Parts: sequence; structure tokens; C-alpha cells
Amino acid sequence: MHRYRWIARGSSCLAVLLLAGCAIPSSRENLDATAKLVATQTSGPLLWRRDAAAERQARANVETMLVDGLTLEESITVAFLASPELQLALEQLEISRSQFVAAATPPNPVAIVGEREPGGNLSAFYPGRNVTVGVLQNLIGLLNMPDRRAVARRDLERARYEAANRITQFGASVTQAWLEYGAALRIQQLRRDALSATQGLLDRMQAARPTDTEEADIVSRLRVSAASASTALLRNDIDVGTAREKLGLLLGLAGWHDDWRISGSLPALPEADFDAAALENAALDKRLDVQAAARAVDVRLRVLAMQRHFRWLNQFDLGLFRDRAIGGTAFTGPNAVIEVPLFDQRQAQLLNADAELRSAMRTLESTRLNARAEIRTHAVEMRAMRALLEQGAEPAATTPGDASELDRLRTQLAEQPAEEDRVGLLRDYWRARSALALSLGDWPAAQLPR
Repeated sequence: MHRYRWIARGSSCLAVLLLAGCAIPSSRENLDATAKLVATQTSGPLLWRRDAAAERQARANVETMLVDGLTLEESITVAFLASPELQLALEQLEISRSQFVAAATPPNPVAIVGEREPGGNLSAFYPGRNVTVGVLQNLIGLLNMPDRRAVARRDLERARYEAANRITQFGASVTQAWLEYGAALRIQQLRRDALSATQGLLDRMQAARPTDTEEADIVSRLRVSAASASTALLRNDIDVGTAREKLGLLLGLAGWHDDWRISGSLPALPEADFDAAALENAALDKRLDVQAAARAVDVRLRVLAMQRHFRWLNQFDLGLFRDRAIGGTAFTGPNAVIEVPLFDQRQAQLLNADAELRSAMRTLESTRLNARAEIRTHAVEMRAMRALLEQGAEPAATTPGDASELDRLRTQLAEQPAEEDRVGLLRDYWRARSALALSLGDWPAAQLPR
């Protein structure tokens, strides 16, 4: 009887030791660890809106930033606070934490209660009821807990890098949309000014009543120019509306603050670009997606090692049972359930773990190759946009001071397409530069305006 008590106490001590060695991070600790990864790329706050108080705090912060228009940095902050995209990434992270909690929790013992009635010719010599009471504990679930916990811990680290990468990519999308909307607004203003100047001169010439064929021809051409400028402005309104809705979707303000506006303009062309080729190799260790893929390989290695370690011992249950028999005499003793690996020797689990490891390694290899391709592609785009901008930076011909109003208008209208092209190229340059910085794993290198 004493040895059975020793077995029960030993099992309890084992469970206590396993629990004591398991440090489960809280939701706040999990969020803070991810926030540190995101902070290397962007300063946007990670506020998890998991309750009403957090919702109110997020709305109050957004209301403050909407007063004077949204700068580029404020747009990222608002998107982090108001958009469901970041919240979805944080919820997925919490799902990964729950899997760690499950791996760090020992299996519950199983209670068994049975009742049997005697039968047959000799049933009168037996008690009217026999009762069996027992408890069964899955020891494999306790023995492999350290391995399962190690796998889950590394998988949680992988999930943090994936969540940080997703959040950073989301911030980059907001940046691209802000640049696109800002450029569309600038082009809209250029076309509006051109239409206003053309229409104003046309009205004055029509009021003066053309006196000869040349003036009548000028009026006719001004009408065509005004109609063309009006059409171009209407087309640009579509571009502005589309860019605004794209940015508004990312900001998460639709239906709440539809009167939002942005503040600031496209940044000027910087004096020099950073050398992407010199930073390429270091980028493969800094990128969040590469680090997440590397940790996935580590997870698969741990899983394969665990499968091999417990290949021949898949089920091992230890229990203690108590039966009441003839005359009320009780019998107490241990029970063990051990699987005999006669047919199933966990071949399928080992094959799967091995294939999953190879898949993770190939995924890491593919991620690194894609990273190099992204870096080189965006570097070419950035250099090309700079060359086009510098090529078109030659000073425009100035209009003499004694030139007529018509000549000045012609000069203004002639320069307008070039100015529109310059705005578009500047937008594309900053889009390429920010994409390159992100692909290098060094978002601050883009030097975007705050």
C-alpha cells in the first residue's frame, strides 16, 4: 500500500516540477516582445484594442491627430490605431501564444468508475454489487512536455517575427498610399490652375470682342485648350478619389471620420541615395520574414527530434485502481497501459516531420532569394527615377517681363505637363526608395518626412 502512495506522490511531484519550469509569457509580454521588433522599422504604436477602454483610448488618440491634417508619420500611427489589419495580426499572435499555453499544460488524469452485477448459477454467493474506482495518468504527456514546450516556445518566436513583418508591411502600404494621394492632389492643383488661367484669359478676350481673324483664331484655340484642361481635371478627379479611398481604407476611418485630410507635400529629392549593394548581405539577417523562416526551420528540427525520441513509446498510461469484492474486501493495485509498437512504429509521423523540415529549409532558401530580388529590383527603380528627375531638372525658359499675357499663359501651359511629370516621378522615386528600405530590413533608411 505504501509503494502505491509513493507512485502517486512521485507522479504529482513530476507534474509540479514540469509546471514550475514552464514560464508562460503573458499577453502583455508577448505584445511587448513583438513591439520591440516593429520598433526597429517604424515608431507606430501597437495598441491592442481588446477591450472597451483600449477602444476609447485609440479613438481619443486618433481624434487628436485628425485636427490639423495627417502627416505621413501620423497616417501610419492612425492606421495602427484604427485599422483592423493590425488588430488581426495581434489576434493571430495571441492564437500562437495559446498554442504555447496548451503545450506547457500537462494532461489531466482520467477517473474511471465501473459497476458490475453478478450473474450465473453462483451469483447468490457474491455481493449484489461490485464497484471499481481508479485513476489513470498519461505519462507520455508528462515525459514529452519539455520537448513540446521547447517546440512551442520557438514557434511563438516565429509567430512574433511573422506578426512584426506583417505589421511593418502594413505600415509600408500606408506610406505608399499617402505618397500616391499626395501626388494626385498636387497634380489636381496644377490642372486646376491651368484651367483657371486659360478660362480667365478666354473670358477677357471674348469680352474685348475679337477685331480680326488672328484674334478670333486665338479665341478658338483658347476654347479648345479650356475644354482639354477641363477634361484633364475631371480625369484627375477620378485619380484623386481612388487614391483617397485606398488610403482611407488603410487608415480605418471610413464611416467614422470621412472628412479626414492629409498635411504636407511630397519630400524633395535627397542629395544622394544609399548603396543597396553594400547593404544586401546584411539585409538577409535583418529582414523579419527571413528571421521568421529561419525560426520555422528550428521548430521543424525540434519536432523531428521529438518524434524520433518517442518513436517506440507512443502510449504509456499509469493508474491506480480499487475494487470491492466478496464480503466487502477491497483490492488496490496499479495498472499500466503500454502500446506495443508491432505495426505502427510512427513511420508516418517521422516521414511527415522530415518532409516538414525540408519544406521549411526550402522556404527559408526561397525567402532569401526573393529578398535579394526585391532589393535589386527596387534599387534599379530608385536609380532610374533619380536619373529621370535629374534629367528633367533643367531650368525652364523664362518669359520676358514685357511679354504679353497670352505669351505668359502659353509658357505656363507649356510647363504644366513637365511639372506633372516631375510630381509623378518624385512620387515613384519615394515609393521605390521606401520599398528598397523595407526590403533591406532598414525602414528608417528611407528618410521619409515626419
